[in-house]
Amino acid sequence: MFVQVKNLNLIYQSQTDETQALNDISFDIEKQDFVAIVGPSGCGKTTILSLISGLIKPTSGTVLVDGKMPKPKDNLCGYMFQRDNLLPWKTIEKNIYFGLEIKKQASNERKNYAISLADKYGLKEFLKKYPSELSGGMRQRVALIRTLALKPELLLLDEPFSALDYQTRLNLCNDIFSIIKREKKTAILVTHDIQEAISMADKIIVLSARPAKIKAIHLPNFEANLTPFERRNTTKAKRLFEKIWQEIQDENKKI
Repeated sequence: MFVQVKNLNLIYQSQTDETQALNDISFDIEKQDFVAIVGPSGCGKTTILSLISGLIKPTSGTVLVDGKMPKPKDNLCGYMFQRDNLLPWKTIEKNIYFGLEIKKQASNERKNYAISLADKYGLKEFLKKYPSELSGGMRQRVALIRTLALKPELLLLDEPFSALDYQTRLNLCNDIFSIIKREKKTAILVTHDIQEAISMADKIIVLSARPAKIKAIHLPNFEANLTPFERRNTTKAKRLFEKIWQEIQDENKKI
């Protein structure tokens, strides 16, 4: 098993009290799986990504990625955030190199690999342009290429489409899904958008209200050749949406 999350608990402590954020979370992810995590607002979805990346430590329980405890300084996990975080004064080419430079891995071989990714996924003609000259969707594609240039084993996607308009989101879901599948990466997506989760994921984990525990796990089992947009329009997707929507609404009543 590529990702193993076992009996994960997290308690935030202050000087006066403590708050339990996660309650006995356990799940496994196979290599090259695309997993989505959904649930009520504030239930701890992003917190789980932070624990998997090693940015924070659990109160109890374990997280293993490829048999190892992840640490922020290693290249096991690559993060993609709500905002692209491109540096406006750097060209697209230099933005793509930026992660490599931070990690002190900007060898000619790695830079060539990064440029080959940019070429492969339609960014070659934009390398000398600046972020302000690109659309929001293209900027997020640059952010993904910058992350992939580090050759992470696991991609952590924290609401990467939430800042975009609806049409751009639909197109970018197809783009990002295609790139992740072609590069044979394992990915975990946190999202508030149930349709987005259904359209992209091989496995959907539904969390309860805080303290979060796993309420349900769904396996959509779509035909392998369907794009996210095509998945959205199936009867299976509509039925699954209704089921997950009701599960989350039931939890919202507890908040």
